Amino acid sequence: MNKNIFTKLMFKRTILLVILTVLVSLSHSFVVTTYAYSNIPVEVRIGLFFNDSQTGQYSAVSSFVANANGGLSIGCFANGKLDHLMEYQQGTPLVVSKDSFYIKSDDKTTEYDPSLEQTLKGEKMGPYHVKIGDVFADYASLGSELLKIQEKGIDAYPVYDDGWQIWTGFYVDENDAEMAVLYLISPILGEKDYKVISPSPSRISVSSEGGKTVLLFDSKSHVFTIKPGGESKPGFIRLDGDDSKRYRGRIEVQRFLGSDMTLINVLPMEEYLYGVVPCEIQAGSHPEALKAQAVAARTYTVNNLKKYERLNFNMCATTYSQVYRGFNGEAGATSKAIDDTRGEIVTYEGKPASIFYFSSSGGKTEDVKNVWGSDGYPYLVSVEDKYESGKSWHYNWENSFTAQRIKEIMVGRGFNIGDILGIHITKRSEAGRAVEVVLRGSKGERVYKNSLTRDFLSLDSQWYDIITDADTLVKKNELPPSRIQIAGKKIMTATGLKTLDTSKKTVKALLTEGATKIIPLTPTVYTFKGKGWGHAVGMSQEGAKGMAEAGFTYDKILTHYFTGTKVEQADF
Repeated sequence: MNKNIFTKLMFKRTILLVILTVLVSLSHSFVVTTYAYSNIPVEVRIGLFFNDSQTGQYSAVSSFVANANGGLSIGCFANGKLDHLMEYQQGTPLVVSKDSFYIKSDDKTTEYDPSLEQTLKGEKMGPYHVKIGDVFADYASLGSELLKIQEKGIDAYPVYDDGWQIWTGFYVDENDAEMAVLYLISPILGEKDYKVISPSPSRISVSSEGGKTVLLFDSKSHVFTIKPGGESKPGFIRLDGDDSKRYRGRIEVQRFLGSDMTLINVLPMEEYLYGVVPCEIQAGSHPEALKAQAVAARTYTVNNLKKYERLNFNMCATTYSQVYRGFNGEAGATSKAIDDTRGEIVTYEGKPASIFYFSSSGGKTEDVKNVWGSDGYPYLVSVEDKYESGKSWHYNWENSFTAQRIKEIMVGRGFNIGDILGIHITKRSEAGRAVEVVLRGSKGERVYKNSLTRDFLSLDSQWYDIITDADTLVKKNELPPSRIQIAGKKIMTATGLKTLDTSKKTVKALLTEGATKIIPLTPTVYTFKGKGWGHAVGMSQEGAKGMAEAGFTYDKILTHYFTGTKVEQADF
């Protein structure tokens, strides 16, 4: 970076010093307490934006904007303690980004990869910096020295790198940083201890929207954290200026190797549920149904705290865990249901039960062994679900696929079984759901069991019948007519009893009323007609609503769906 570019960068970044009010020291902290049940924290950690190859979720961000009505408190977290670093009391939002390579052009800043050959126009900035002077005991002792340096025209800024320091510059390589020290910084500041700082994969940059650097943060033991300032009411953080991204509690920012920034919302469990329950059940539902959902969601949370432990949070905000929309998703009726059942969970033999819920069963829930193949859960068994209204979304459903489309789906999933010749339900559960389905093709077959009998075509449930355009109604004795496919079957023809040649595509059939009909010998269209929406294990939300309307209390609703369980208080 030449002298002119460096000078331009320096003075572009130099504006009035951001007023930062520092709390007393790093000694202010909060201790995380737990429920009476072991390993159940009061606070939960929810992944908002992150990369995860195991679930195929890729939402990590290279930068984001944060603000709160009364300013933001900047801190760091480690070993169950939250230490405050500084208060940002400006009305403008903060921009949090990776300390990386950027190019600024026409007021737009874009990250770039310096290892790639590319023509870039604009002012380049990078993750090399120059440290000025010694390490300071705290921000208070740094402030006066920082102001002196800035008054001399050097765009310096505070840095927390497991200790307070003063740095300057955003250089694209070590040589640029050294040239800046030699020709720009030392001639102005004189003899000081200068050190070139190399890039760090965990460093985070914090600036105002105007471009003024507020803080650089890097720590081997602490996690960068922002939370609403003491005067923020209501107490939430807004991300990217979007009212649909408002969150209680605090936001932790981490950089994992090979990933953009991971954002984790840390907040009390009960406040997390405020943003979950109305996303899982309509807030206008009967209060007892809302309470049942609140207890179910709380119990689900308790049992899934290690689901994303590898990424340093408990659960995510999507359907891979429980849908969570933060402050914006809250509703008064569901918050009251959560407050009214505060700390209550479903237990079995004195331990938190594994809880699942879904939209509607179609009249009977399913045994977990017939869905996920699990055993050893005597409370996750099929029960009657007679209080469902039958009018809910997808309670009755129908999906049709051509044989060609099913073939394409199979090939897309790596299973080339040729032309689809037949799909048959070969086994059902006692409740009536398909637990084994065979797809027969010209080059082989595929067998699907349990939940895969739904997943193989993304059907609404496992409870369905299959109807094809090759089906023929056959009446035998006094029994009701049954559907069969006549390919390969012996039938009476004008010349006698014959076995139909399966190589033929169609056959002309004489109907009882004298008309004729062309019937495909191999189905070309498969129609799945079913009922219920969801996996059908545990509590039916539509059934819970119906039971509440019928006068059942939330605890009776829960113990109906989870056989042999209790609703108990998990005291703090």
